[in-house]
Amino acid sequence: MSVRSWARVVALAVMVGSLAVTWVAVATPSQGEPVVLRSASAAAHALREQPAEGTFADRVSVAGQRARGLYITYPFLRRFKASGVAGLVRRSRLDAAVLDLKDDQGRVSYRTEVAALAPQVVASPLDMRAAVAELRGAGVYTIARIVCFNDPSLPKREPDRAILDGRPRYAGKQQPWVSWGTGDTWLNPYDRRNHDLFVQMAKEAELLGFDEVQLDYIRFPVDAGTEHARYEPESAELRRFVLLDLLRRIDAELAIPLGVDVFGLAAIRNGDPTGLGQSLGDWSAHVEVFSPMLYVNAMPGWRAEVVERGHVLVKAPTWILRQRLGPGPVLRPYMQAFENGLAEQWSPEFIAQEVTGAREGEADGFLFWNPGSNYAMVQRGVATLAQALRLFPTADRAHFREQLWARGEHDLSPTSERNPRYGW
Repeated sequence: MSVRSWARVVALAVMVGSLAVTWVAVATPSQGEPVVLRSASAAAHALREQPAEGTFADRVSVAGQRARGLYITYPFLRRFKASGVAGLVRRSRLDAAVLDLKDDQGRVSYRTEVAALAPQVVASPLDMRAAVAELRGAGVYTIARIVCFNDPSLPKREPDRAILDGRPRYAGKQQPWVSWGTGDTWLNPYDRRNHDLFVQMAKEAELLGFDEVQLDYIRFPVDAGTEHARYEPESAELRRFVLLDLLRRIDAELAIPLGVDVFGLAAIRNGDPTGLGQSLGDWSAHVEVFSPMLYVNAMPGWRAEVVERGHVLVKAPTWILRQRLGPGPVLRPYMQAFENGLAEQWSPEFIAQEVTGAREGEADGFLFWNPGSNYAMVQRGVATLAQALRLFPTADRAHFREQLWARGEHDLSPTSERNPRYGW
């Protein structure tokens, strides 16, 4: 084995060890949630405390399983149109685009019929149906991103929908809680009226012609100041079941695949030790595509100097999540395409390392995230990867999925008997 290969193995071992320490360190009860700690090899498909009901398996197309794409903001799409997005994807040697229907600033980019969100429609709404049709005609796989509970606008207009501030100064008032970290307000995930918003938006995304729906911020806040967050009405319902119910409802309404963006740390642990509500083993009953967000500034242990940090950053969590969820779900990690947290390591080499990390971590594809849709560095990095950009080795997983979908099933309990290739 070469020195470089040994260095990569050592770095991976250090990172996985760091993850194990972090896993234990954060595994403390939050908001009354029980600690659930199981090894990564103990499949997340163990006995559930609440059985999955009404699962609807939606076939992910071959293009969707292999999708490799870019996140595109509303301002970019408005300025450069669908033709500009298609050109950017093509120049980046990729084949997919994520478009915001509702972003983390609360902006709704199209003319929605969801009444509560109508005031948040941008001044220049897009003809999203035409944009999607043009992109699909250009061979671009289209993904509709819907930001869920993080919302800087609606909680201020309708505070009865919001997570409230429980500090004594606001006793008897409906003062929306504000994250001390981001300054944003949040919708209350316990309030099923808020679930209705996202069910309706997901249905609109399908009617607009998108290939897939992707939910972001489908979680409870864990930002600074959550000790003052108040949920009305109070509920003893476990957080992961609250969000599972939302996914079940959306799954029942859609005939296109459902994807979720999840914390990178959620990829490496079972249960819900920090109170996010993101219990991915349970979610696999309703979700076809998982996109863990693997950015240096959000993943403890990657700030220090390590060999080929981009490779390890993506490979280790993706591989762990694959072992947990089995071959059924499509894994398509969000990878870092911005400089924050990288300093002098921000380079085309870092981009290339991320791609090879996704491939070796048994991802099916990948997405790049830049908050301003500036992908010059991605283009430079991808240009060095003529060989690594060939299709990822997904044939076994694709065959396994086709067997499931033919029966209308999700991958709820992959066992060694059902699929000796994997041994879950």
